[in-house]
Amino acid sequence: MTNVKALEIWTAQTICDAGILLSVVSFLLHIGRPYFERILGRLTLRVAADLWWLLHIALRDGTLFVAVLFGFWGLNLDLMADIKIALPFVPLGTTALAGALWLKAFGNAEDPSRRYRAVTLLVCFGALLNTLGYVFVMEGPGREYRAAGQPFWKAMLSLRSNANPELATATFYGAGALLLLLGVTAAIRGFRMLRAATANV
Repeated sequence: MTNVKALEIWTAQTICDAGILLSVVSFLLHIGRPYFERILGRLTLRVAADLWWLLHIALRDGTLFVAVLFGFWGLNLDLMADIKIALPFVPLGTTALAGALWLKAFGNAEDPSRRYRAVTLLVCFGALLNTLGYVFVMEGPGREYRAAGQPFWKAMLSLRSNANPELATATFYGAGALLLLLGVTAAIRGFRMLRAATANV
């Protein structure tokens, strides 16, 4: 393996791992909303309160967006053959996070109602899938551990994308179809909103 290829693999694996970490951070920020609201109530200056809430929104939704972007970037067969991606955990986690982003983009997800709970549950599900895939599949015990020979860990390690091209292909088609459906419906909703906005001008 050349140095350039090794650097490419290291970079791709790091980006994949960063997306998983950001999904967990986004989940923590979503469930931490009551804490941010409590602090918001104690801020007496309107500017400080606005900045505090803006910081919360930017971090919460920004980490979600980047997690989806990194997950989507890693969802291709060439990268799946080079790096270890947990199948079907991480691709389905990316799909759940993309669904949460879709709900945020096309509805009032700030109102603590059923839609906000749905968004939080989707982010929770995506972060959980990413975490389980990372802990049990991507970073399972290596050959130096005696536990690696146990049937459970053998089954987990066989779910790595670079060790199971058949499952990688099936996961690519399944997650790709779900993401395509989200993309098409987002485009349709976006064009309708744009047409309605231009009609009112």
